[in-house]
Amino acid sequence: MSSPTGGEWVVRTLAREGVRHVFGIPGIHNLAIYDALLRQSEIVHILARHEQGAAFMADGYARASGAPGIVIVTSGPAATNTLTPLAESYSGSVPVFVIMSDIASALVGRGLGALHEVPNQIDCFRPVTRWAEALSETAAIAPSLAAAFDLTHSGRPGPVALSIPNDLLFARAETSPPAPATPRRPPCHVADVDAAARRLRAATRPLIITGGGVIAAGAERELVAVARRLDAPVISTVAGRGALDERDRLWHSVLPDRRATAGALQAADVVLAVGTKLGHRSLEKLGVGLAPGQTLVHLDLDPAVIGRAFKAEIAVVGDARDGLARLLQALGDGAPATGWDRARLAALRQDAGPRFTPDVAAAIATLRGALPEDAIVVNDQTGLTYWMEHRFPVYAPRTFLYPTGSAVLGYAVPAAIGAKLARPERAVIAIAGDGGFMFSVAELATAVKYRLAIVFLVVNDERYGAIKYLQQRMYEGRWGEADLTNPDFPALARAFGARGERLAGLEALPEAIGNALQADGPTLLELRMTIEPPWEM
Repeated sequence: MSSPTGGEWVVRTLAREGVRHVFGIPGIHNLAIYDALLRQSEIVHILARHEQGAAFMADGYARASGAPGIVIVTSGPAATNTLTPLAESYSGSVPVFVIMSDIASALVGRGLGALHEVPNQIDCFRPVTRWAEALSETAAIAPSLAAAFDLTHSGRPGPVALSIPNDLLFARAETSPPAPATPRRPPCHVADVDAAARRLRAATRPLIITGGGVIAAGAERELVAVARRLDAPVISTVAGRGALDERDRLWHSVLPDRRATAGALQAADVVLAVGTKLGHRSLEKLGVGLAPGQTLVHLDLDPAVIGRAFKAEIAVVGDARDGLARLLQALGDGAPATGWDRARLAALRQDAGPRFTPDVAAAIATLRGALPEDAIVVNDQTGLTYWMEHRFPVYAPRTFLYPTGSAVLGYAVPAAIGAKLARPERAVIAIAGDGGFMFSVAELATAVKYRLAIVFLVVNDERYGAIKYLQQRMYEGRWGEADLTNPDFPALARAFGARGERLAGLEALPEAIGNALQADGPTLLELRMTIEPPWEM
C-alpha cells in the first residue's frame, strides 16, 4: 500500500486526537486535506462562507466544549482572514488550531509572486498564537499536530498555527503516529499552597476572583468548596462566569462592574485570584487597585501572568483544580471569616447605577426567563450585551460566550454556530446589534445549510449606538458616521432560508424564543430597541 499523503496525515492525526468537527473552506493549495476528509467519516467538516467566520466558529466550539476548535484554510489571504479571530482566541486563552497551506516549499520566502503568496506567511501569526510553526517535511505533520494538542493539555490553552507548503500535503511519507495527548497539567508546589492557606486562615475579609482558568481546569467544584470554607465573596472575570452559580449567596459581581466590585475589592484584606491574568480591560473599568496593606495570593498555570498587574505576596504556579483541592485540604476545618459587612456587600451588588433603566432591566430579565438555565448565550458587542456583561445571570460554566479580550464585532453569529455544533442538546442564542450582525451575516447561510436551531436576536437601533454615545459625550453632543442603512432583517433571513420575525416589543420575546428553539433550523428575531452602554464617562 502507498504511504499516506500529508493531507491524510492531517486528518488521521486529528481523528486520533478525538476531533469530531473541523471548520474551513477548501482552496487549491489545501485540496489534499479535503480529499482525505472526503474519504473518512469520523470527522465532520463544516463549510463556512468566510475564513473569519470559520475561525470564530472554532472559537465558539472550543469555549462551549473545552476541546480545541480546528480550522482548515488555504494559503495567503485565506490564512490571514483568520488573524482577527485568533487575536480574540489568544486574549481569551481559547484553544483554536489553524491548519493552513502555503505555497510550494521551494518558493517560500523567495518573493516570486506565486499564487496566494504572503511572504513568510507564518510570521503573521506569531503575535496571536501560543505556537506558530512552518513545517518543512511531510513526516513532520503528524508529530507537529500531536505537539499542538499536547501543548493545550499541559499548559495554558491558546491558539496554534501550523503552515504546511502545499507540496508537502500532496507528498507521501511514512512516520510513526504519536499516541494521543493526555492531560498532564502541572501540580502546585505544596509549600506555596501551605503559605497561601496560612494567610487565608488569618484573613478576616477574604475575597476570591475567579477567571477562565478555573473553567479550563474543570475546577468549579473545588472553587465552590474553598469559597464555602472561607465564606468569601466571589467576583468573576467575564471568562470565569458560571464557575459559581450566580444565584449563590457567595457570588458577588463581575470584575469590570465598577459599582458592585470596587468597594468589595477595596475592603478585602486578602484576595485569592485563581486562573486569571487580571487583564487591563477589567481593571481599567474597575478604576481601583490593591492597596499596600492588602495581600494578593495569585494561583495560575502561567507564571508569566503572576505579578503582571499587581505584585503577589504569595504566588502559586500550577493547575487550578490541583491548587484549589490542595488549598482546601491545607485550610482544614475551622470557622469561616466573619469580618465582612454582608449588608454592605448586598447593597454594592445591587447598585447598577441610575443608567440601568427599567427598560434595560426588563430586557435582561425577559431574556433570562425565556431561556433554559443551561442555554448557551453568545454575545456580540452592542448596548444590550454591554449590560449583560455585568447583569445577565449566568448559572453554569461555558454558557456565556463573550469576546471580552478584543471586543470584536462580528463574533456572535459564527461563534453560536460553533457552540451549537459542540453542544447540540443545548439551546443556543446569539445576541448582536444591527452593526455587528452585518459583519458576519454570510454565516447565516452556514446555519441554514446544517439546519441548526439557533436563535439570532438582532437588537436594531439603526446605528453603531456605542460609537454615537461616545461621540456625544466626548465632543459636546456632536456625532456622525455612526448611522446605518440596514436591510429588512426578517426578509433577509427568509432569503437565506431561515425563519425571520420582527417583534412588536419586548413582551413578544419569550414566545418567539420558545418557538425558535423548537424549529428545525435557524430563526432571526429583530427587536427594535435603543440601549446606551453602561460606561460612565
